[in-house]
Amino acid sequence: MKLYFNKKTSMYQIVSRVGAILCLYLIGTFGSFDLNAQDGATLFKNNCANCHSPGAKKLTGPGLQGFWDRIPGGDDVGKTAWYINWVKNSGTIINSGKDSYINKLYAEYNNYPMTAQPHLSDDELLAIKEYIVTYVPPVETAGSGTVNNPFIEVEEPFLGKEEQWLIGIALLFLILTLSLGSIKKTLQASIDDKEGVIRIERKFPKNLFYWMGTHKLEAGLLILLLTLIGLVKLYYGAMSIGVYQGYQPEQPIKFSHAIHAGENGISCVYCHHSAEKGKHSGIPSVNVCMNCHKGIQEGTWTGTEEISKIYEAAGYNVETGRYENEEKPIEWVRVHNLPDLAYFNHSQHVVVGGIECQTCHGPVEEMTEMYQHAELTMGWCINCHRETEVKMEGNGYYDKMLGELKAKHRGVEVFKVEDIGGLECSKCHY
Repeated sequence: MKLYFNKKTSMYQIVSRVGAILCLYLIGTFGSFDLNAQDGATLFKNNCANCHSPGAKKLTGPGLQGFWDRIPGGDDVGKTAWYINWVKNSGTIINSGKDSYINKLYAEYNNYPMTAQPHLSDDELLAIKEYIVTYVPPVETAGSGTVNNPFIEVEEPFLGKEEQWLIGIALLFLILTLSLGSIKKTLQASIDDKEGVIRIERKFPKNLFYWMGTHKLEAGLLILLLTLIGLVKLYYGAMSIGVYQGYQPEQPIKFSHAIHAGENGISCVYCHHSAEKGKHSGIPSVNVCMNCHKGIQEGTWTGTEEISKIYEAAGYNVETGRYENEEKPIEWVRVHNLPDLAYFNHSQHVVVGGIECQTCHGPVEEMTEMYQHAELTMGWCINCHRETEVKMEGNGYYDKMLGELKAKHRGVEVFKVEDIGGLECSKCHY
């Protein structure tokens, strides 16, 4: 980029141009935080948290704490190359059977393959890696004689440290530019008065147009940058219409999946039993809750406050131990909701397909309050059908189909959902 300095260029002009260009660069950098929101934690949550914990806890896949020291590759350069290749081409590496480290992990986790993530850039993968290696597990603290309650909302800072630094530097150069401009204006006024030159005072917006006319490079860059930011914001805004990823409504009872599914290890289908039998996973009736809470009358974080709401809904009298009061329904707020034009069958995926609940719903066993983890868009579903291997071996549902596919595609042993019609429109749309 040429700044077009010459012998007559003043110090003010030099600082003004350099400062303006740097400010534009910082604005663009800061804008990228807002436009993409792709820091390591967000990338990990959106792409990895289905199967992995950044700590030591095992989920569908291994906990990633200390993974950088475990993976092959030798030095950091070799590890980085191996890591990026593995994440983007996991299926190819698994099928080749040439990587002893992956072969061992594959066998350890019941031959459950990791979904490749070719859509992630190298920089995004490095951001995820940085998040994992610097991740510090939260520590529960006690206060006022009670266990730390995660339902109490903690206000997050509006801006992170990186954004604060960027804004601070941009403001510094802005102040410096304005100060030098004021000094230049004062000196020029003194020279004009001494030489008898008549000065023309320009008011807004004429002074803005005058500045743009005398600083065409800076003005052009600013207009271009603002236009690009506006177009990108418009694109992401349009693409997010109807997408409710992250939706987390307030529920009538503060139910924690982290306590029930995580700490106590209760199976998902114990409460959502119809997930194995039909289209919907179902909302558990209050009787299912009472199977345990007739005896467990005090919660881990909320004491008797939330469990008493279960008793009220069930019409249960704690003092007499009888169901003698009027029953009241619990008005749960639905979190996951597909459009009416889309057909999804839980039993087909859970029982026949052997898909883990976390694949679509995320690390539910770590959620204090339930939220929508995945996009649940058409593209998201299609991508899953393109990458997910059908578990046909030993699955009676697919015995006949497996034989036909092997006869048709000789030498092919692994088939994806798309190979059995998973991309046909009529499979998901009425």
